[in-house]
Formats: sequence, structure tokens, C-alpha cells
Amino acid sequence: MSVKVKAIFERLNLIVLSYSEIFFVKNIFAGYLILFLTFLNPSQGFCGLISILFAFAFSHLIDFEKEFLKFGCYTYNALLVGLAVGHIFTISLSVILFILIASIITFLLTISISDIFSKNFSLPALSAPFVIVTSLIYLSASKLTNLDVVELYSTSQIEFLNGFFPFWVKGLLRSFGGVLFMPSPLVGLIILLIVLFQSRVLFLLAVLGYFFGVFIQGTFAGSYYDTLKDANAFNYPLIAMALGGIFNIPSIKSYIFAFTGVAMATVLIKSLEALLGGYNVPVFTLPFLLVTFCYVYVLSILKFKLRPLIHKDSPEKTAEYFYTQQSRYPMDTTMYLPFIDSWFVYQGFDGGWTHKGIWKYAYDFVKKNSKGLTYNNEGKFLEDYLAFKKPVTSPCRGVVIYTIDYFVDNPIGVVDTLNNWGNCVIIKDYRGYYISLCHLAQGSIIVRPGDWIEIYQMVGLCGNSGYSPQPHIHMQYQVTSYLNSATIPFTFVGLKTENRIYQYLLPVVDQKVEPVFIDAFYYQVTNFVLDEKLVFQVYKNEKYLEEIEFIVQMEVDGTFYLSRHHSKLYLGKTDSTFYFYHLEGNDLYLKMLYQAIPSFPLSFTKGITWKDVIPKYFFQGIKYKSLLSFKNIFNFTSKNNAEYVFETDITITGKINDSRSSKKIDTKVILDPYYKIIHFEVESFRFIGKQSL
Repeated sequence: MSVKVKAIFERLNLIVLSYSEIFFVKNIFAGYLILFLTFLNPSQGFCGLISILFAFAFSHLIDFEKEFLKFGCYTYNALLVGLAVGHIFTISLSVILFILIASIITFLLTISISDIFSKNFSLPALSAPFVIVTSLIYLSASKLTNLDVVELYSTSQIEFLNGFFPFWVKGLLRSFGGVLFMPSPLVGLIILLIVLFQSRVLFLLAVLGYFFGVFIQGTFAGSYYDTLKDANAFNYPLIAMALGGIFNIPSIKSYIFAFTGVAMATVLIKSLEALLGGYNVPVFTLPFLLVTFCYVYVLSILKFKLRPLIHKDSPEKTAEYFYTQQSRYPMDTTMYLPFIDSWFVYQGFDGGWTHKGIWKYAYDFVKKNSKGLTYNNEGKFLEDYLAFKKPVTSPCRGVVIYTIDYFVDNPIGVVDTLNNWGNCVIIKDYRGYYISLCHLAQGSIIVRPGDWIEIYQMVGLCGNSGYSPQPHIHMQYQVTSYLNSATIPFTFVGLKTENRIYQYLLPVVDQKVEPVFIDAFYYQVTNFVLDEKLVFQVYKNEKYLEEIEFIVQMEVDGTFYLSRHHSKLYLGKTDSTFYFYHLEGNDLYLKMLYQAIPSFPLSFTKGITWKDVIPKYFFQGIKYKSLLSFKNIFNFTSKNNAEYVFETDITITGKINDSRSSKKIDTKVILDPYYKIIHFEVESFRFIGKQSL
């Protein structure tokens, strides 16, 4: 297949994907199946397809082709408008010209609405352009006398299986078909099965959302029978899916949002019918849009914690990715240790003595001897304490904004109750927060306000000034530059304890910790270059399979990734650790590379270990989309399930616990400063770098 033909098929697949995205499903097979369903009414199928193609051609004309194919709202809005035209008018040359005009209007409206909504309200466009354009089509239909109107409000088209289902099931199925202007049980059944295959969460939300909406509306209207025939009831499953599993991480709260949203729609549908009925315009998906927009906007301004920033191809995968990222990167406010050797935690968050109230997010560190004491001799003098006059370093990059170092160091047994913080340095972190290092030794501070300071740069010496019972380092993140400012939570990065490295950790009282320093060797190993190729020969059970290559590419924001077969494995260095951040797509070999080495510290200690998280859907040999996997719809949390160790300075081995099969997966990676990764293994698969042969 030539490159040109291959590019045409790739574009066609992206266009067809829009058919499934109407139902929040991103699956190319589902897209082709729904495309086929639309041609059960040839006029609708043809009009829908050419509407997308007209919009695509116009996007190419204005150099917007890449964005057009990337975001589904550009394609499925044009598709829905085309289906509406095919539903209303008999196909003719005049109708094709009409579709051309309507698709261009839809395309321009989609760009405009997407830009306005995203910039001003952090909202997606969804089907808003379709509602606007199709409403205009209905308003104009009676005036366009040269266009042959079939029937404005057709409710039955394909009668196959019509008498097979009970009336209440038929109502559910027709509602799903109604989204495509094809309210038939056959169409609805196939779409519902597609949703079931893709996501059990979406399936349950759709079914329960529909019947909950019918129950509420029927209770208000006095007739459940009439409600089951309501042509606008398809808004209920759409709202339930959007709020319960798409725009919020599936959880008890998101399910409550879904059903309260459905309840709101029961009132909106009837009020909009009364408002628009006089103009002979249906409500379409307007109730769905109003409810979804309100919820998404309000939850965004309230910074609701269970909002996904990255969407995978099902709510289950989105939720697992969300919790996996939380486990791997606990919070944005990170801090390095304020020293360059080994210390012990004396007091942590909400500690037993002074870390209380608005000052509870703070840490104290001391040094101890082999007996576990913080002092030698009898501990009567400052000089007896191991921490006294030891270097204190900066835990961040930033600018020094305040220093004071003329308070005397308290004799043991005495504290300064008037000058609580004693001698201190306040640094403005380049990310906007402030860090205080307190109780430093008198006259020991060597930085001044206005100085730029780097991580682990010395600022002074540990002392016993202020409200301090013994020499120790006090540090805290705070919201302002004032000494008495309220503190905010943070987590430490790049530290080592008990022969284990932690990318992120809040150590406990009496825990010994020391920093991890970046080694230039590992910095070079992870220095990927644009368009660089990693070429491997693949073996399974010692049998040669094929030769593959991963290509280093870069997003517009500067993030690098390895690509293969349209899948992207994002990578980079965060603090003192290299990460494969996440995978877009389903390439088997990129999944295996992630399994082999999802992260590793940029520092070597023989035998040192660390843990990470491998998403469940990365495992091979187990069908992630089992139709019986309803049991986890309330729990998607992730925890560490893989452990890795530096066997040598270039060899990393690992074990992954697959909880669903109760087996351990062995992995191995060999690093090289020039070729990055020259060998990796996952179970029976071996990947040998071609350059190493």
C-alpha cells in the first residue's frame, strides 16, 4: 500500500470514528458499524456521510485539516446535521447543495463555539452547533418549497424487531436510535450493545438514566406509557453518561450528579417543548446541553477534584489513569530535602508539639547517633547536638526574599517565646509559593534578599534560635512571604530511606532520610533527541518475530514521546526521576516498554529499589473488557503493583504483580548512554537493540 493510499485510509478512519463518538465511544469498529446503521435509511446515511466530507474538504481549504480530524466535535456535529437533513428531505441535487451550505455553517459554528466556550468557560462544544444549525433547518423547511420534505417528525422507520420486545424495552431502544434520527429497536439495540462492549459504566448509566428519567417524567405527567413514547427521552441516557462517566471520574458523587441531572432534564424537556413547539422546532439535545454545561462549568470553577484532564477511550480506563497519576504524582507542591546528608524526622504534619492549626504543614529534622540519640555526652550543651552548625540547604529553586540571623542560639533547656521562628530564610519558589527555613544558627546565613538560589545550595547552618528546644531544621511551605503565614501541604521528592528510593514521600517520625542526587550518566541516558529511532528485534520464547522501531517525537508544548503505529508513549524527567508518563493508543510493544521501566531514579545505588504503578489494561493474556466486569464500577483506585531494582549501574530488573491472574511478570532493562535502551524483556518477550547486535 502506497503512502498516499495509507494516508487516505487513516483520514477515513478518523472520520468514521466520529460516528461512535456521538455516544462517547472511541472505537473504529463501532464507528463503521454505526456508519452501516445509518445506511439502513439510504437517504440519511448518504446525507450524513457527505456532510462530514464537505466539512472536511472545507477544513482542508482553510488549512484546518489536522485539528478537524483530531477533535471529534468538528466531525460529529457535521454528521448529525447531515443525518437531520436526510431525515427531513428527499435526496436530490438541491438537497446536496443544501447540505454543502449547512455543513460549512456547522463547521464555522463549531470552531467559533469551541473557541469561545473553551477560553471563557472551560466548556466543550459538544453538540451545540448541531442544535443551532438543525433548528435553523427546521425553521426554514416549510419555506424551502423546492426541497421535497419527507416528514418533519417521523418517529418510526425500521420496524424489524418492533414486536419482539416489551413496550418498556422498546422505549429504551428507540431512544438510542433516536439520537441518529432512526428511532427503531434494531438500531437502538446495536448501539446499546456497542456501548456495553466499550464500557460497563456507560451502559449502566445509560440504561438506568433512561428509566430514571422516564419514572420522574411519568410521575409528573401522570402517564408512564406516554413517557416511554417520548421522542426526546434520549436526552436522559446522554446526560447520565456525560455526567456519570465522561466529564467526571466514575464515583458515587458522579452517579449522583448523573441522576440529579436527569431529573433536571425532565422539567427542561417539557418547558422547551412548550417554548419551541410554536415554531415547529424539536428540542433535540438542548436539555442535554444545558444540564451538562451547567454541571461542567460549576464543577470547574469549584475545582472539583474528580474531573479528568486526560480522557481515555472508556470511563474505566480514564478512572484508572486518573488514580494511577495520583499515585505516581501525589501533588503539585513538591519540595526537596533541606540537607545533603542523612537526617531523621523529628516532627511532621500535624505533629505532637508545635505543628498545629494553620502551621500544621511543616517538618522538623534532627541528626542522631548510633544509639538513636540526638546528642553525644550528656546533651547539656549546644555543641553536644549532632545537628548544631550542620549545613542547611535550599529545598527549591527561587529568590531569597527575607533573612534574619541576629538572634542568639538558646542554651539547652531555654526557648525564645518572643521570636518564635528565630533566625530564618524565606525563599520565593519559582512556582509562586514561599518556603521558610527556621531556627538557624546566629550569624550563619550566607544568602541575602534578591539572591537567586538553586536546589541544595547552602543557605546557613542549623541552630537553636527562636522557639526551639534543641538544634533542628524547621521547614514549611506557606501561602505568603510573612513569617506567621498559614502553611500548605506538600510532599518531598527524590529521597532515599532503608535502601529504597521514593519519587514522592512524606516520611514519618524517626524515619531516616537522605536526598538522591542526579547522576550525569542517567541524565544522558534519558536525553532523547527529536527524530531519534530506537530499533529492536523482537523475540518470543527465543523465536524471532519482527523488527520494530520507536521514533522520538515532540508535541507542540515541548513534551517528548515515543511513537509507533499512531500510539504515543510520553516521557520526561520530573525532579530526580525519569518517567514514561502515560500511553495514548494500544500499541502492544509500547505497553511492554512501559511495563519494563515505567520510571527510574537518575541516581545509582546497587540493590536500591523503588515502586510504581502499571495500569490493569496493560497486562496481556487477560481480557480487560470482559462483559462480566461490572463489579468494579465503584472502585477504580490504583496502588503500587510493580517493584524495580538496580542490579548493576546499567541493568534494572522488576517484578509486576498482576492481581487478576495472581502471577508475577518479570522484566529487565539494559541502559546505554548513547542508545538509551539497548535491551528489555517482559515475560517471554525479548527486545534486542539492533545497534547492539
